Amino acid sequence: MPGHELPILLVRHAIAEDKHPLGDESRGLTPEGRAAFRKHARKLAQLTPLIGILTSPLVRAVQTAELLAEAFGLSRIEVHPALLPREQAHKRIVKLAREAGPGWALVGHNPGLKRAGELALGEAPPGKLRKGAVLALQLDGKHFGLSWFAAPGRSVLRPRS
Repeated sequence: MPGHELPILLVRHAIAEDKHPLGDESRGLTPEGRAAFRKHARKLAQLTPLIGILTSPLVRAVQTAELLAEAFGLSRIEVHPALLPREQAHKRIVKLAREAGPGWALVGHNPGLKRAGELALGEAPPGKLRKGAVLALQLDGKHFGLSWFAAPGRSVLRPRS
């Protein structure tokens, strides 16, 4: 692994309800989404350790972060407004990734996470950033490289060396 540093994980929230009576912010994970992401998170925990988790304040992201924390044995989850799905979110996400540094997971939403991955890597991620997918970035000085990519129910993709 280049640099032998921990990666920074960009994590898209797991499968959520289509709508909620209290609005979009309140949409939670579906039982299927929870089960699939819980299994996926256990697989992720075998790939790398984590120091902490930053999450969007929206319910579906917080619930995804909680499942991630459970799998990694972490109690540290912090809500961060930069991960909200807003205009120019991708720029705030890349800035936050640099500030947080190696060993942190950032849980958020598309299209911001996908665009943040593209901005960080200078190209499209190697797979579709579907719900629950994780893009592991290696920070090398000012530049990011791809460490690996993992989507629920699929094999882990690693860059060719």
